[in-house]
Amino acid sequence: MLSNAARDFILHVTNYFHGHWEDPEWGKRPVNQVLVGLTIRELASGLEDASLRRQIENAASEAIAKNTQQVAHA
Repeated sequence: MLSNAARDFILHVTNYFHGHWEDPEWGKRPVNQVLVGLTIRELASGLEDASLRRQIENAASEAIAKNTQQVAHA
């Protein structure tokens, strides 16, 4: 079960997505990839299967780190 803070975070990200889907490049930009990765990592924290949760969190963290570097150097 997600905490209130986690649910609020997801709602804020979802609110950000609203209206951005019309942009064909949305989601491909590094800053958007960071948001997607953060959302995936937060959602994965609700998985009961610890091994699967770690795999998803690790993959999301890798994407976040990679794209954060691109945003920082832009």
